[in-house]
Amino acid sequence: MSPVKKPARPEGGQNRSPLEDRRIRLGLAVLLAVLLWVAVTTVVQPGTTITLHNVPVDYTYESSVYTSRGLSIVDAPERTVDLTISGDGYTIGQLGTEDFVVYPDCSSVRSSGTKTLQLRVRCINSAVAGNISVSIADANSTVDIVFDVVEEKTLPIQVNTRYLTIEDGYILYSTAASNETVTLTGPSSELAGVASCTAEVSYSDPLSDSVTVETALRFYSETGQEVEFQYVTLDHSSVDVTLTVYKTAELPINVRFVNTPPNFDDSVLIYSLSQTALRVAGPAATVDNLTELAVGTIDLSTFALDKVYEMPITLPSGIVSLDNVDTVTVSFNCTAMATKTLNIPAENVEVINLPSTYQLTVESDRLMNVTLCGPAAVLEGLTADQVVARIDADDFAVALGQQNIACSIYVPADGRVFALGNYTIQCEISSE
Repeated sequence: MSPVKKPARPEGGQNRSPLEDRRIRLGLAVLLAVLLWVAVTTVVQPGTTITLHNVPVDYTYESSVYTSRGLSIVDAPERTVDLTISGDGYTIGQLGTEDFVVYPDCSSVRSSGTKTLQLRVRCINSAVAGNISVSIADANSTVDIVFDVVEEKTLPIQVNTRYLTIEDGYILYSTAASNETVTLTGPSSELAGVASCTAEVSYSDPLSDSVTVETALRFYSETGQEVEFQYVTLDHSSVDVTLTVYKTAELPINVRFVNTPPNFDDSVLIYSLSQTALRVAGPAATVDNLTELAVGTIDLSTFALDKVYEMPITLPSGIVSLDNVDTVTVSFNCTAMATKTLNIPAENVEVINLPSTYQLTVESDRLMNVTLCGPAAVLEGLTADQVVARIDADDFAVALGQQNIACSIYVPADGRVFALGNYTIQCEISSE
């Protein structure tokens, strides 16, 4: 086998690489070193110092130092400081206020009061915290903070209307606040001086209608001195007070009667009331439509001579009594009245409103033991033939066959006579 021959190097050193020249390599190394030095000094900038402006003081940082002693910050100024930051220029050039926390050193706080505390700064960016140094640049690096035990106090809100004027003929019936209580939060020393809370309502014009007024809250001490707060805060500083204003009137009282005969003359009933009129109040539109008050009804079928009735006062919706009276006593003067019992003949039964397709026949010969009440002089000469028993077909379901039907009793000749009790009569209903 023939040996491998290396190609012959051209004569005269032609086609050699420049990097094979030691002098060229040395020159390139020097150039690279210069470029690296320029990069470090212009980009990285070791030993650079900058100032970061307007970094806010965080009063909540490490707050457990004082809250563990039952204290809270009740007053602290809004404060910003400037920071001096040293390190390589590339690193610190990327930092902002969010990378640092400035806070008061509360380690010496043991009790309530105003404390002058040193401000501290800490880098909270863990990626660079070990490679930079930071300090507060301000000449004054302290802050005054007020500490106290913070408590809550809840007070009832008392509505005061002494500054209001009400139109004649109207009254301020009631007041209602949108909140019944107010909660105060603040230093215990300041809360201790507060005893009461009022909403003192005022209105520019005399009131004749209900209104709602926004009213500021005011606070007073035990001695009646108004309290102005320095640190206390409120869950609300005002309330809406609704003022209900009613029109007043004095209305006569009357009594109504039921189960009366068709021609009843109520002048026969002479009675007296324990109260003849009642002072009332209510919305103007309602009061203006009232001319009297009917306190109740008396059923004449249960009437008894010389009986005294206790009538509960029932007022129309929206109307209230101003006289604090719940009942009215009705007393009857029956000295000229009497009762009489008669048997009414069947021929004195009259039927009204019966459909023409039906016929009603009274099967009883008489309606027995009908008790009548009226003027004694009238009853003395009254006979059964003068009394009528009326059956009204509108008052019952008409059906074929026998049935007991209720009837009303009256004396056509004199409306002052009425029946006591309820009466039925045996009848037969047939078709025509």
